[in-house]
Amino acid sequence: MNKSATKTGKLNRKINIGPACMVTGGAGFLGKALTRTLAARGYTVHALDVRPGFEVHKLIKTHIGDIRDYETVRKAAAGCSTVFHTAAVMNFLGICDANTWRHVRSINVDGTLNVIRACRELGISRLVYTSTDSVCYSEKPLVNGDESLPYPKKCLDIYAKTKIKAEKAVLEADGTQGLRTVAIRPAGIWGPGEGCYMVSKLVSELKKGSFIATVGDCTSLADNTHVENLVQAEILAAEKLIVTPDVVGGQAYFITDEEQMNLIEWFRPLIEGLGYNIPSRSIPTRLMYGLAFLMEWLHRFGGPKPFMTRLEVHNLTSSFTFRCDKARRDLGYNPIFGRNQGMKQCLEYYRDSAFSKEGSR
Repeated sequence: MNKSATKTGKLNRKINIGPACMVTGGAGFLGKALTRTLAARGYTVHALDVRPGFEVHKLIKTHIGDIRDYETVRKAAAGCSTVFHTAAVMNFLGICDANTWRHVRSINVDGTLNVIRACRELGISRLVYTSTDSVCYSEKPLVNGDESLPYPKKCLDIYAKTKIKAEKAVLEADGTQGLRTVAIRPAGIWGPGEGCYMVSKLVSELKKGSFIATVGDCTSLADNTHVENLVQAEILAAEKLIVTPDVVGGQAYFITDEEQMNLIEWFRPLIEGLGYNIPSRSIPTRLMYGLAFLMEWLHRFGGPKPFMTRLEVHNLTSSFTFRCDKARRDLGYNPIFGRNQGMKQCLEYYRDSAFSKEGSR
């Protein structure tokens, strides 16, 4: 068994990745969970975000600023030994105007280059980058993929396009000026709490009464990644950059809950637990894809934001899953949260809020 983890995925407290760590996107859903765990382990955490809303702890030092500004990044990173780069903007449009593309690229790519530069100039030796499984997007169904897959020649959204560029830059930076790097590729990040995109979007649709039909035949498979599983993997990666840097340095790792399931079925406990039903009606895949294509084009020229993009249609109707064998072998990763336990947490979070059917009356 890997020395940096037990069978339950417990982190090795004997490996010191501090004394101080920086977390970009520190006020985001993942960023807050990561800063909370790092502070609980006794590390001083420099949390950087363009918005307030950070986790409150005596060991968390907050920095409000834009990752696109190099001096802001450098100031926040000063004194740190490890950087966790989670900051990004999620935009799943594939058709957009030039300003939108420049905005997403400036954060996801240029912001990442600022982080790499700061690490090099400050002598920071470890950088753990939060990528996405979308960097291996496939037009055709993909089940049990692994890290040997190449980057795709084309993607359906600007988020994946920019994350590919950023991940390449991070991995290419490994071994330069004393910096070792790792990229972590989660699937849909989920869990209880404010800021979880995939869960809060569904619950919002339930509340509005707009979840009136499914898409496709609901047989495709998808991966998801509980936020606590992801936090475990991020810290394990940082530890391994100390213990076995020549094994993990410059490598990418898929991190999932290892529970491949259809997304609608996966959401069933939450939907029904909040007092709703899964719709019996279904929109054919080709029709919904065509509508999404049209909505993206209309939005490109000033129309409303699409309620579903082509990528989101693809994610609902085409299997897309990966194995975590490499992460288990190299990092000692072992998921500690699954759907059953995690959905109970989500139900507890949303049940007493205005999101529930009863609470909205």
